[in-house]
Amino acid sequence: MEFSKEWLFLKIKELLNALNSLVLNVNCDLETEIKHISSYSRDLKEETLFICREGLTFDSHSIIDKLYDQGVKVFIVEKEVSSFFPHIQVVDSRIAEAVIASEFYGKPFEKLITFGVTGTNGKTTCTHLFHHIMHSLGYKGSISGTVLNDIMGDKFYHHNTTPSSIEILRNMAKTVNNGGQYYGMEVSSHALAQYRVESIRFDVVGITNITRDHLDFHKTFEDYKKAKLHILNLLKPEGVAIVNHEYLKDIKNNNVRIVTFGVDRNSDYVIKEVTTNWSGTFFKLDTPYGPKSISSQLIGEYNAFNITLVLAALVEIGYDIDEVINVISTFRGVDGRFEIIHEARKLGIEVIVDFAHTPDALEKIILSLRKLSKGRIITVFGAGGQADKGKRPMMGEIASKYSDIAIITTDDPRGEDPNKIIKDVEKGLVPGSLSLSIVDRREAIETAITLANKGDVVLIAGRGHEPYQIFDDNYKKPFKDRDVAIDIIFQKINKGEKTFK
Repeated sequence: MEFSKEWLFLKIKELLNALNSLVLNVNCDLETEIKHISSYSRDLKEETLFICREGLTFDSHSIIDKLYDQGVKVFIVEKEVSSFFPHIQVVDSRIAEAVIASEFYGKPFEKLITFGVTGTNGKTTCTHLFHHIMHSLGYKGSISGTVLNDIMGDKFYHHNTTPSSIEILRNMAKTVNNGGQYYGMEVSSHALAQYRVESIRFDVVGITNITRDHLDFHKTFEDYKKAKLHILNLLKPEGVAIVNHEYLKDIKNNNVRIVTFGVDRNSDYVIKEVTTNWSGTFFKLDTPYGPKSISSQLIGEYNAFNITLVLAALVEIGYDIDEVINVISTFRGVDGRFEIIHEARKLGIEVIVDFAHTPDALEKIILSLRKLSKGRIITVFGAGGQADKGKRPMMGEIASKYSDIAIITTDDPRGEDPNKIIKDVEKGLVPGSLSLSIVDRREAIETAITLANKGDVVLIAGRGHEPYQIFDDNYKKPFKDRDVAIDIIFQKINKGEKTFK
């Protein structure tokens, strides 16, 4: 996958024009040509412009001398540095990085249909559904997000929901250069707060919902909400925002075209008569184009909201509503999102793997399972380390309130003591509820499956698609909930344990 020649270099004087008021000081030759841009010290090439940033744990300003010896041509800095090093000092390195990436890669978003979706839950499903519909309608393009980055068929996983500005713009440029016509992406609150998408302009943005998450980073819920709503400022002049009607009251930007969806009868797209079963979700939708019936293979009433967001997004930028509805019925879902482990049915039970890692998401999926199952709900879950500690007891309360058995276990400790995290979760348990705490995640999953009787449902929540458990910076263990569950199920089948015909 190659770049067009037009994206291979940029002169410093051209860069300064783009950075404009961000520039505080210039200490380099304006005729210098840049052939590579980077903000990672391991990503250095010939004629590199390097953006120094102060992060949470490391400040790359501290290694300027080493980077210079490795051949960096010019530095972007936000602190004063020695005049010996060719540099441009800016007000904010992160904003500068977004502007530089946009200029270096030729503003590729101007040549693409761009779709960005943010929200606490549902971003992945919406982005993949958008990708599926566009591909099914005969278009070529790319997506980036939590589960998968698919850049014109080049598929890979990224540890951040939304990568750096440079990576995003590079992927967009690859999409354009290889004949792509659209780019869909999940946009996290971190990315919005850290200006990773600040220079991108979208044709359509979506806001799924805004419930508690990441307050370790944003500090307050209002700051978190403000970060999410900032996406409305990143639309193209003719762009449109598709917003859950519940959050319309929070929008102060009157210059944006807003289209709403939800169960409120004042929504532009009104969701009605939602039913869900083990085959999918079905609902009626009142639209500006008349009443419609929607059939989907996605399970869970909350998916009616995800589906409607994407449908409205495409229809509002010109796609035929009936064509879109027809394609929606062929979408089979996303890895680790209400993923049914069909092998479990040989044991007479249902096993579901889901990414639900927030109080809101956990509550919604357990309540959906309540409507689907006549048996008990056994929930295996935990809480991530180095994250919002305030939601831990909330998760414990929800799991123990709505499940018949709640099994607390290890998620991704990320340097924290797993036992301490579990203790934090236990503080929210409903008195008298049936719960267990099992530190080893495999043992917890095995216990849940062993306890399940015919007709019961085991929900394995919190990690979804993730292939590793991250214990600390130096140790991550291969562990995918789906694969572990299947292995345990087959062990029981081979032993002849509680099989049903």
